[in-house]
Amino acid sequence: MTVEQAILAANRMRPNNPFDVEDKWRWLAECDALIRSQVVDRSCTGDYENRGADRAAEFDELEETTELLAPAPYDALYPHYLCGQMDAALGEADRAANELAQYNSLLSGFAAWMRRTYMPAKQPRIVW
Repeated sequence: MTVEQAILAANRMRPNNPFDVEDKWRWLAECDALIRSQVVDRSCTGDYENRGADRAAEFDELEETTELLAPAPYDALYPHYLCGQMDAALGEADRAANELAQYNSLLSGFAAWMRRTYMPAKQPRIVW
């Protein structure tokens, strides 16, 4: 899914929302940064190095065509994340909680897929 596709899907779910594209781009970059730190970096893979809104934003290269980090079918988490952020910003706590629950469910599925597909990254061993 691209940045543009995620934003269009979220806008269909929340038509006439008051948020501009820059807010949604920032939220997508934050989302990919969370996914990278919580899921991707814990796996031994280089498949996601040049992918994600977080990396593109880091180098000021975030565009509508930027490919987001989570692959299909897990990429459905992005519109839910955006809607959750919009709902939270508007004070719609119950609605935000519902959207973020769906996001978390898809993120859990992606994390499980990553654990099945890639070996875990080596963790430093701490000896006391």
